[in-house]
Amino acid sequence: MNKMSMDMNSLVEMAKNRSVENEKRRKTNYKDNVELRRHTVQSMLIRGNTQWEIAEYLGVSQPTVSRDIQWLRSVAKKELKDKLEKKVPEEYYRYLVSIDEVLRNTWEIALSAFDEKIRLGALQFVIDCSKHKMDVIMNPPILKSNSTVKPFKRKRHSEADNTRDSDDSFTRNQKEIKKNQLEKQMF
Repeated sequence: MNKMSMDMNSLVEMAKNRSVENEKRRKTNYKDNVELRRHTVQSMLIRGNTQWEIAEYLGVSQPTVSRDIQWLRSVAKKELKDKLEKKVPEEYYRYLVSIDEVLRNTWEIALSAFDEKIRLGALQFVIDCSKHKMDVIMNPPILKSNSTVKPFKRKRHSEADNTRDSDDSFTRNQKEIKKNQLEKQMF
């Protein structure tokens, strides 16, 4: 019986709290407090409420809610544009720097490894990573005036480099490594 009375007490307490919250909401003047109203509109949109439901909850008209949504969208669009113009170039630069770091570490592995298989694997990774870096440099994301981003140009699966699948890939890789080493010696 003691547990049942505790459950009833907690239900009564929850009902009182809801009543207090509803009373506070009714007393809040969403018509005058535009910032609070727009925040509430955004929260309710996220939860999937319709414009009519939001308007009824706030005690405002549906066109008011519609105007708030338009304002929220314009602010979001402006913020997205600012982020694209400021953040994308910074992240692009960081990406290139991280590729350089990977290349430095891979070269260390390639030059210090005693196992020939590990050395060749590291050198192959250096080649692949260098190709990727060149692709990223040659095809950077382009910020267009309408705030869209053109993604990196990626090879389709059918265009992918299949040299590893062929029987003579080992000799091709060795030739490529020697060619790269000769080119570096020339410069």
